[in-house]
Amino acid sequence: MGWSEILLICVCALFLVIIIAWLVVKKKSTDEEKDNKVSKYEVIDGVRYSKDEEVLKNDGSAKVTLNNGDIILERGKEYTVGEKGDLLAGKYTILLADENISSVNMRIGGIVREYKHFTSVVLTEGDKISAVSANVILR
Repeated sequence: MGWSEILLICVCALFLVIIIAWLVVKKKSTDEEKDNKVSKYEVIDGVRYSKDEEVLKNDGSAKVTLNNGDIILERGKEYTVGEKGDLLAGKYTILLADENISSVNMRIGGIVREYKHFTSVVLTEGDKISAVSANVILR
């Protein structure tokens, strides 16, 4: 076996390792996208439109348990709105993740404001959103 054959085997092995690594990364990113998908919405021209989903119980109080497609905003972490961002543009309902607090401070588009439980917000393309004082659920 000559040096050229050994070099060819090494190059093929390296190429195979690169392809396997690329496939693993692609599968992982696809799985993460599926975890963040909302089951009852449609996207029209890059904007998220929620379909009519029950967010209230019969007595008028809001459901706070996580539904499929709810998004948890961790306190202090910034999320970007957009097709290639963390959230799609659209109308969301803010639900407080902690039942012991009555409002939360959130930064939307660079402005910090207090939001109460069950407040609706409209997020547009390019907005940056973060929960400043507590974790929040967006529905």
